[in-house]
Amino acid sequence: MSSHSPRSPFWLATLGIGLSAVVTIGLMLGRPTPAEAEETSAPPGLVVKGESVQLPPDGPQWQYIELGVATEAPMLAPLPAPGRVDLDERRTASVGTPLAGRVDQVRVRTGDRVSAGDRLFSVRSGAYADLERELKSAETEVADKQRIAERVRELVSLQAAAEKDLLAAEAELRQAKLTLQAAQAKRASLAVSADGDNLFWVKAPRAGTVVDLDVTASQEVTPDRDRPLLRISDLNEVLVLADMQESDASDLQAGQEVSVSIRSGALARKGVVEHISEVVDPHRRTVAVRVRVLNEDRALRPNAFVEVTPLPRGDIKRVQVPAGAVVTNGERSVVFVARDAHRLERVPVTVGRRRDGAVELRGGLEVGSRFVARGALLLENTIELAD
Repeated sequence: MSSHSPRSPFWLATLGIGLSAVVTIGLMLGRPTPAEAEETSAPPGLVVKGESVQLPPDGPQWQYIELGVATEAPMLAPLPAPGRVDLDERRTASVGTPLAGRVDQVRVRTGDRVSAGDRLFSVRSGAYADLERELKSAETEVADKQRIAERVRELVSLQAAAEKDLLAAEAELRQAKLTLQAAQAKRASLAVSADGDNLFWVKAPRAGTVVDLDVTASQEVTPDRDRPLLRISDLNEVLVLADMQESDASDLQAGQEVSVSIRSGALARKGVVEHISEVVDPHRRTVAVRVRVLNEDRALRPNAFVEVTPLPRGDIKRVQVPAGAVVTNGERSVVFVARDAHRLERVPVTVGRRRDGAVELRGGLEVGSRFVARGALLLENTIELAD
């Protein structure tokens, strides 16, 4: 034990002079009653033993210490978390060109609303002209084979041609029809509308708003382009991606309602938690939360910054203590629990939110336990100096 041992009378005198007065917060709680002091044979002086500090019943240290009883209270309201409005990919369509060519006209701009089937932009394409010729050639081939088969059938009925000639003609007709069907299917799969031999219009695959546009007149385009030329999204519903503190995210669950508001606070509406990441961002130490929000008035615009605040849950109650009752040293937080009339034990706790001088404890302190509500730092320093 060093010369600064809590057993030293000189240390006790110095402690009494050095500490400033603090506000008394307990009425019924505080220094042990004389009856409690008599029940236990307390040592004559202050004693530090492991995680405990034993104080004499009449020691001067009690004027700096007050006890409280741990009680539960509704969870503290979480702070708003920053978020960003994003598109719902399930309500978004990417548009490109089915054939290589050069853009002729663009009829839309970013932010325009379109209906399914509206013309978006046109492309002049030699490949499209070849496809049209292939289709017309297949149609002509079928017509020719049809006439030949009918003529051979007439000759067979007049016994002027062999039966095998009719079978051959009908086989050729069937093959021509298959070729035509393939050409028609290929043409239909493009989902475009023709406007001349080598010009086609790309149409909107769904109703929505043009949220991304990367196409201009005279631009060369190909089907294998890395990014879409245009994207259309239904903004009646949007997603909000929020970065929440770990303590706040741990209270969330899928399906829970949250409040979403723009930074100015002029707009606030409810959203529903859709997904909570199981991974903590290693740099920001936050948890990604995805929220679905109705947006029929289009007030929440994609890429806008918003704030997301979980709505208070009345079904969650936690132990709350004054901020001065919790001592944090690095990553460890402790409170001091009264084990008997004069022995105060240091106990690790899990700290939650801190608001307006109160601290929420998620574990470590049981309801009904007596704890040091004022003077915890004094006891912590006492143990540290005794080590």
